[in-house]
Amino acid sequence: MMKQNLQFVYGALAVLALAGCSNNDDVNEELTQSNGYVTPIEVTANAQQSTRALKLDANKNVLSTWETGDKMFVYNLSDNNLSNAQTYSVVTMTANSVNKKTADFTGNIISRLPMKASDKLAFFYPGNAIEGDKTVEPVDPDVKTESQQGVTISYHEPINKIKSTVALNMKLQDGKLATIDKKFDYNWGVTLPGALDNNGTQAKVTKTNVALQRKVAFWGMKFILSTCPSSKGPIEAIDSVKINGLRSYDVLNLNNGTFVGTEDEKEHVITIANKDKSKLNLDGGYLWVAFLPENAPTNFHITVYTPNGVFTKEATKDFKEGYDYRSNINVKIIEQHPYVEVNGVKWATGNFIHYKTCREEYWGIAPAQWWISSYGENPSDVHKANNERINYNGLGSQNWFVGKHIGRFSQTTNDCDLFQWGVIRDALKFNGVYYLLGTQVDLQGKYYKERGGAVHVNEVSGRRCATHGDIVRYYTEAGQKHYHYQYPSKANFDALCQANTIIPGYCYTDKGNKIYGAFFSDMKLAGKGSKFPTGRKLWKYQDVTGLVLANKGLFLPIAGRRPINSAWVEFRHVAYNSGFYGQYYTSYCTTYSIPLTHFFGAAFKANVAVSSKDQGASIRPVYVGADNNDEAKPIDAANFAPFRNIVSPMGRKY
Repeated sequence: MMKQNLQFVYGALAVLALAGCSNNDDVNEELTQSNGYVTPIEVTANAQQSTRALKLDANKNVLSTWETGDKMFVYNLSDNNLSNAQTYSVVTMTANSVNKKTADFTGNIISRLPMKASDKLAFFYPGNAIEGDKTVEPVDPDVKTESQQGVTISYHEPINKIKSTVALNMKLQDGKLATIDKKFDYNWGVTLPGALDNNGTQAKVTKTNVALQRKVAFWGMKFILSTCPSSKGPIEAIDSVKINGLRSYDVLNLNNGTFVGTEDEKEHVITIANKDKSKLNLDGGYLWVAFLPENAPTNFHITVYTPNGVFTKEATKDFKEGYDYRSNINVKIIEQHPYVEVNGVKWATGNFIHYKTCREEYWGIAPAQWWISSYGENPSDVHKANNERINYNGLGSQNWFVGKHIGRFSQTTNDCDLFQWGVIRDALKFNGVYYLLGTQVDLQGKYYKERGGAVHVNEVSGRRCATHGDIVRYYTEAGQKHYHYQYPSKANFDALCQANTIIPGYCYTDKGNKIYGAFFSDMKLAGKGSKFPTGRKLWKYQDVTGLVLANKGLFLPIAGRRPINSAWVEFRHVAYNSGFYGQYYTSYCTTYSIPLTHFFGAAFKANVAVSSKDQGASIRPVYVGADNNDEAKPIDAANFAPFRNIVSPMGRKY
């Protein structure tokens, strides 16, 4: 483990500041008028004590060396966030910089006003971070707030002009030190430019030292399968890795080097993967990741995806700013579970669904927590609503819409995840009223014959005569499935709303697209995360794929609803400025037409409120038990061939 601070020295070189009325060439004149005053500068960096490009020495320690083309970006803090420039100034290491003790940089600094000796310049490495696939971008220094239903969300909004605050985004990496060097090895420092003459048209920079502080930590990870004694050596064939708990998004104040991101916008998840989905390359036998350390013990959870299975590790480690770490990490394979427990309630690991192919039919718990109908398909003619053509801006039904992003499509009986309240016999009929009547009825685990009246309903003891009631019990009770479930109660959802962690999240499916929803967990994740209602900005949703796969929390996908007497699905379209939400029935009704329902979404906090029995809504069952109390068998969905790409008797894949 090593710590390095970087020292830069400004050479005593002549610098020219261009005035607004300059008669110089047209290019400089245009820059002056549109962006401010252009000051050419030559910078000498002292590289004797600490160097730059990241490489491993013989002992696998992280070292750095300056390389031709290395870049830093510069911001004149004396601009006071009033500059009209859209890109930061960049200085680049020159090809003739051969002195091992120093590295020379040249470039232009753009300032709103002519540069003065008292100006304060902020330097940031790497300059490549603001180019191409940007990992650093300016954000508004003023915090924006949104308030709905008594919930306030605060964040810094992205902006297209250079500012003294920048967002650092480390959420997507490839595990290579070379990429970390060019995109994620964040270093910051400030200095004064030096003395200027009286007329302000020429400048000389005196030798001025500036210490760049490394704001990140590096971690080299080698994964060892701990549950297989016959396994020889570390896991080397790795598709991707997800790490929850390490800070991957924050806002840096260039004026003083402090982090000013709000608790709502900070993120703590990193995905290590190649864009082409190829196997990850190891540097010295390790996968490397850069992150923003907490300088304190940090809880983390790692998910490792390999061709031979998915592995997991949960632990705590004390990470400090400016240090590099190497660890051998013992991981274990992810096992199937028939339930996930949150705040004392055992929930099913998927919504209740009906799915039918030309040969097979399935009623029961979905194969994954993120499953919704048509989750990974493009719309076809069967999904037209009132003969309206269904458009899409991505894979899966959360991206389907008509007109100007109005979420609407027709659900089919072969792929159904929304049901009227208390219906069994007519569950696949959409264009009518079929729900169970009755007032102050709790249908959890109960069966009824026919719809009943406005107040009373006709309870029956057995499945044979049931036409209404608990459809989940009906299709998962003994003799139907190995694992048994039932409708969730109001008390179940009340407990869920008191979970330690409730955040907007998304999961990646087996087809590579995202499914958005809500994540509830007993875990206390680093930072508070965002909350519901989210407003209508999708960037507040965090990747919880690894946590959900490892059964560390409940994920409820946003599936919208079907309106009364209709096969349409609405409020499922998850897009900017769309009013999407999740709607999940409880087992209790207050009147003959009103059940209590769990809501969350763009304009709803996670709470229980009233809806209508004749709408189609989601059902997330609760766990009852297993035949002979045997919980070692694969979940029931694993035995259904069309789901084998997601979960099989051999293990869970997604």
